[in-house]
Amino acid sequence: MSKFKTSMLLGACFTVAAGALSAASAAPALYGAGSSLIAPYGRQAADCYASPTDLVIKATPPSLVSVMPFNYTGSPAFNCRTTHVKNDGSTIFYMSTGSGTGINAVFGHDPALLGDVDPNTSGNQLWPSIQYGFSDTSLDGTDVNAYNNGGGGTGTHVGVTVQPPGGGAGTYPNPKEHYGALIQFPMLIAPVAIVYDPVYKKVRNSNGTVTEYKFNVTTSRADGSGGLHLNADAYCKIFNGQITNWNDPALKALNGGHSLQDKNDPTKGSKWSVPMQIVGRFESSGTTSIFTRHLAAVCGSLSGNAYADSTSTLPSTTHNNNIHYIKTNPNDAPAGEALGQFTLADGSDGVAKYVDFTKAPGATSGNSVVQGRIAYVGTDYALPGALNNPADNTVGGYALNTASLKNSSGKFVAPTATAASAAFGSLAPPQSDSDGHYDAGSSDPHHRDRPQDWVEPAAKTSPLANPVAAKGYPIVGTTNFIGYTCTSNKAQADLMTGFVGWYMNTNVVYDATNGLLGKAGLAPLPKKWRTAIRETFANNNQGLNLNFSKAGVGSQCTGVTPGG
Repeated sequence: MSKFKTSMLLGACFTVAAGALSAASAAPALYGAGSSLIAPYGRQAADCYASPTDLVIKATPPSLVSVMPFNYTGSPAFNCRTTHVKNDGSTIFYMSTGSGTGINAVFGHDPALLGDVDPNTSGNQLWPSIQYGFSDTSLDGTDVNAYNNGGGGTGTHVGVTVQPPGGGAGTYPNPKEHYGALIQFPMLIAPVAIVYDPVYKKVRNSNGTVTEYKFNVTTSRADGSGGLHLNADAYCKIFNGQITNWNDPALKALNGGHSLQDKNDPTKGSKWSVPMQIVGRFESSGTTSIFTRHLAAVCGSLSGNAYADSTSTLPSTTHNNNIHYIKTNPNDAPAGEALGQFTLADGSDGVAKYVDFTKAPGATSGNSVVQGRIAYVGTDYALPGALNNPADNTVGGYALNTASLKNSSGKFVAPTATAASAAFGSLAPPQSDSDGHYDAGSSDPHHRDRPQDWVEPAAKTSPLANPVAAKGYPIVGTTNFIGYTCTSNKAQADLMTGFVGWYMNTNVVYDATNGLLGKAGLAPLPKKWRTAIRETFANNNQGLNLNFSKAGVGSQCTGVTPGG
């Protein structure tokens, strides 16, 4: 039996410990789902802390990815292949589903929302419970009200409906009543890159070899990671379907007045043409939420702009929902794909795979193939971050390049961790008084006991929608933890407490140069944020009772019906 299967069954037995197996005889397990952006690194961090297991990728059937253990070479060194913080068999499971599904799973506390988790066993194999999720989509006050008082669906970022306390209309029991207060806080700062493959044409030679032609990017970076210059006007037009070819004069003007045609391409310049196909996420996605939040903030003056505000799925006018690339199929275009309309793909990895130019020309001399796809995705699926992507089974990762975007200060900035940190800037965590509430006369209206105050809203009015920092990258957001205060048993609460406290206070994660986030081009949270998260949710230093506990124990969980 696989380690995944064994651990999953142990977790299931522990959750239903009232049955034949006592709590003392099995190690605790936590189950979560959501963001594909954080998935490989959340998996690495969990494997450093507890027993390693596979990353589950939602699909039909699902796939299990053995994520490369992280080897921290800083000080003190920590090789997660051989060393774990906890060695008692504890396991933290995670399924990469997209942020929307992760949110729904937390609100509905329903493993069926995730679907099958084990492709090696016939029938639908479900996890026994849900304890947490990761989401790049920020939950706001409307979402929190739905969690507390019932609701969801239309007008919220939640795709399920929950009942009010005591029961009533709604599909799922009230989560606050059964699992305690909602918790939300950021885990990392993420730049969302505009990516493209540097190769646009391949030609078969008479000797069987293939010649590749690459975009002539005169502003390319020395490390080979890209550097195509785009300003807001250009990428607003690209992702509104108004620029549909790489020969567009606007791109030439932005890139030193030079054509993007490879100087060695024999095609006559006036006839050079590379159709530009835009690619985006199929499922509800926090990456899409961050991306559309920015476009809503900067594209408003463009005639025909489709982006009114942040949305977790692309506006319906920008795509035909049936044009869906299935990443388990060959890298051919789905039938009906059209310029100016998004082709949709599942997960960050699906988007990256479709943009990656892997198709070869025919076997006959002179056969050629042209491809010019462009998309938005996390930096870890493009160079240089892809070289360290622990979930990518391709040697060297996806060889995608990223564009340098002109920010609000007029500077072209690459999507680096440093530039993401600069964009996050001086944003501070909630600094409420010890009672967690805002008092009249206080300079800070944020409350530590309000989940929506721990993250920037998914709205074009957010400071992160179009950051003003001179060195900041313009498309940036946070990946957030979402969960509950109350678990069904103390061992689960202790495991969650320990993991959050460790994650927020270890160089394995937060070393900007050698840590697992920095290696992927993702930015760690500033120290003041990590301290605030630990003292509020792990240590309860401020006495807000928002730390993890067992249902029925502590003021935050007294009277709470035991959950899963």
